Amino acid sequence: MNTQSVLDRRSFLRRVSSTALTLPLIGLGVVELTSCARATGLATPAAGGSWKISICGDKEPGEPLIVSGTIYAPDGRTPVEGISLYVYQTDATGVYSTTGSDQRNTRIHGSMRTNKEGRYEFRTIKPGSYPGSRNPAHIHAYISGPGYPEYGIDEYHFEDDRFISDEDKRNALAQGSFSPILKLTRGSDGILHGVRDIKLQKKN
Repeated sequence: MNTQSVLDRRSFLRRVSSTALTLPLIGLGVVELTSCARATGLATPAAGGSWKISICGDKEPGEPLIVSGTIYAPDGRTPVEGISLYVYQTDATGVYSTTGSDQRNTRIHGSMRTNKEGRYEFRTIKPGSYPGSRNPAHIHAYISGPGYPEYGIDEYHFEDDRFISDEDKRNALAQGSFSPILKLTRGSDGILHGVRDIKLQKKN
């Protein structure tokens, strides 16, 4: 994406961080849980864990979505094991379900750790755009691991989003599998699938 788009998006997120909305708890099975992560037994970001996780329950309203990919070293060719990827997002209505201003603790979130092949995968639902905004729907993501202090990467976006400009789509296309704008395909089971590879960046 172009620099101005990234700056505008980050500025918008800072403005809305203090006004995150709270939704009622969603019942999963026979118990009420405050987090989709708890519903699936996910580890917290600090604990890490499996390379393949679910960050919401099967009954979460919205279109089921599976995102997968490989995390590579800065050379873009060598898969890296043991890298943590933390993701969080809104629900299908575009609302963060938090009880405070830290959206990273929203209900739909989770952490995974790459396997020996550098692979990661998470199952969720396709998020909605913020109510009343023209901000594209997205999934936030943070990377960390040995030699890589935590840092944020470009959000996951979706090619069919009407709020993504043609220019941004062209720029993303040039990045190949590293594009943050996912092209979604629907499997025979009705589940959406998207692939995004990630190239680690050394931070000073």
